[in-house]
Amino acid sequence: MSLQTITIHKKIFAAFLIFLILFHAVGCKYYKVDSAERSEFEQIMTMGEIHKYFIVHASDQMYALKDIKTTKTDISGILTTPQEKILYNEERKKRIKKEESNIINEVHIYLKDQYEELDLGHVEFPISDINEIRILDRNTGKEIAVYVLIGIGALAVAAAITAATKSSCPYVYVDNGESFVFEGEIYGGSIGKNLERIDYMPLPSLKMDQGNYTIRLSNELKERQYTNFLELVLVQHPEGEVVLLDKAGNPHSVGEAVLPVEAISSSHEDILPLLSEKDSKIHLFDDTEVNKNTAVLRFRRPPGAQQANLVIKGKNTLWFDYLFGEFIEKFGVSYADWMKKQSENDPADRMRKILDSDFPLSISIWNNGHWESVDHLMTVGPLASREFVIPLDLGNLNEDDIQIKLQTGFMFWELDYTAMDFRWNTNLTSKALQPFIAIGTGSIDWKDALKKSDNLYMAQENTGDITEIMFTVPDAIKDKPHTPFLKVQGYYELVRDFEGLPEWTQLRKFKVPGYFSDFSKERYLDVIHMDYEIASNEME
Repeated sequence: MSLQTITIHKKIFAAFLIFLILFHAVGCKYYKVDSAERSEFEQIMTMGEIHKYFIVHASDQMYALKDIKTTKTDISGILTTPQEKILYNEERKKRIKKEESNIINEVHIYLKDQYEELDLGHVEFPISDINEIRILDRNTGKEIAVYVLIGIGALAVAAAITAATKSSCPYVYVDNGESFVFEGEIYGGSIGKNLERIDYMPLPSLKMDQGNYTIRLSNELKERQYTNFLELVLVQHPEGEVVLLDKAGNPHSVGEAVLPVEAISSSHEDILPLLSEKDSKIHLFDDTEVNKNTAVLRFRRPPGAQQANLVIKGKNTLWFDYLFGEFIEKFGVSYADWMKKQSENDPADRMRKILDSDFPLSISIWNNGHWESVDHLMTVGPLASREFVIPLDLGNLNEDDIQIKLQTGFMFWELDYTAMDFRWNTNLTSKALQPFIAIGTGSIDWKDALKKSDNLYMAQENTGDITEIMFTVPDAIKDKPHTPFLKVQGYYELVRDFEGLPEWTQLRKFKVPGYFSDFSKERYLDVIHMDYEIASNEME
């Protein structure tokens, strides 16, 4: 495949990806109107919370659109008079007030000029009759950008609406001193009690308010979420130091991390420019010529270095979330029975299948002529990047330079930043805080359920369930430098009501280790082909 063809394919697929991401936006403080052509879509890939409120504009009339369904060519749904206050308008430039935070849930669909007044009730119209879609997006931390999307293909719009109902993991919001902001997702991939695990999440946006820290756990999806144990870990450190917790909960200094001198993808592409800054420039593990996608990093090893901390910033792609949705839909009416059997399997067997499917991001180090496995990172969801630290023992490494291989399935992860800190600060102390308030929907007190790992769970079984949790910081720590992390244990279950017979012939293929990556590549090439045909037809 020529370089020109690869570039064209990436541009076409970028449009599809941006629409998978389109309806996942986290709000900040301000917004502005902007526009984006296809060539600019890659700039917009920094989204968060799923939107819930669709507003259709026809001439000067506005309608709410619910129960949305899409095909490759049409959108249908139930058109009603808006029951909620519509907060966004094109002229508005003022700051968003605290009570207006729901503005980030609005999606504005503008129809072409031939549409005037519409009849309420069931409605169906061609996707090609959409003129613009306006969303709200986090933009450099202090603005919400409203993107006007021009020249969009029918397949991309269909994917956009579909993505609005996709699933992920339990959401964490934190009080940043002004409002609650989305921070990320917890215990990703723990679909079933036999995959229950402990997760450590950095909380960089969390701010203290009168000696207290406050977070929220929210179920906003078609899931049942069960949290077994939760506490806030405060790591004390010198002023200005940067620390992270590894997957075992041990703190590590990473404030003097150095970049790799080389970073090469599976396709032999130099990806170091993509990994040198914490920004929206990412590596997607998208080489179609190999079964397992890799990124190989090379670091200069300081003389005498016996230990190091590898730092990685990344997350799962929305493509992976979309793909997993396609996979489970193949079970049709047998989905519930299949999930029940999965939840009864031996946990080690389920984890082995997850590793065989290349869902995690696996880490290896080069030593004595071969790759030695170091660790793997479990999935964290597609909505927010997370920083990880992986401690490395270099004592038995017989190499002048350090080579690290990151490996995963085709487009399962996106990699934003990598670095390595060769210091080894063991003088960090931690303090674990238990909640003193944990009040959920219906005024349920979940404090006892979250105290320890046992058979007592905080059950958020309905979409819209929220628990607000508060921690009091001891006076001895309050005014000293420290960094907060969430330690949480739990699992969740996907609620689905699929129709149709199971596609057993297709599903049997997934029993082969590594096939999920092949499936990802096949669907990727399908999307490119379909979207390319649609774009060509529209140009004609």
